[in-house]
Amino acid sequence: MKTIHAVFQNDGEWFIARCLDLPVTTQGKTLAAAKKNLQEAVELYLETWGKSKKFRPAREVYLTSMEVSG
Repeated sequence: MKTIHAVFQNDGEWFIARCLDLPVTTQGKTLAAAKKNLQEAVELYLETWGKSKKFRPAREVYLTSMEVSG
């Protein structure tokens, strides 16, 4: 069993799910659906690429807000 870090963002119609440890992104109409879809997508990624690419989970994840001009 592996632990992944993920971010979920509601864009109004969909929840966008991004894995912070692997290049995997998906979506779902509900938060629960997005979580389920991300779990399935990560498992498929690991089945496909797991032996050729190292799984290196982030040791620490920081989420912050920043102001930018524009």
